[in-house]
Amino acid sequence: MAVFSEETKEDSYVRLTLNQHWHTVKVKRTNVVRGSAEPKYSQGFNFRVPSSNVDVTSLAFQIYQPAQGYGKDKLLGKCVLGSYMFARGKALTHWNSAFANPMEQIQNWQPLTE
Repeated sequence: MAVFSEETKEDSYVRLTLNQHWHTVKVKRTNVVRGSAEPKYSQGFNFRVPSSNVDVTSLAFQIYQPAQGYGKDKLLGKCVLGSYMFARGKALTHWNSAFANPMEQIQNWQPLTE
């Protein structure tokens, strides 16, 4: 699980990946949050998912630390929301709530894994 502490004030951003049948359909990312121990990402993104594809769709949230200069960005943690094929527990409940209430903003905390 990725944890931000007071000593580690890192730059970070979130990369969102919409997948269907394990294939990437769309990738979006937030702006970089500079030097924050508890970053807040306040951008909103909309994805169109036809009702016929809900069962084969997932949305991955990956938090990255940008690389200094050249190099690969460091993955700090990730979370996947999706149908029963991709998620379980709170992540599946969050996904189902979002599709049951399409015009409402559904906010839930999700644990990050590495």
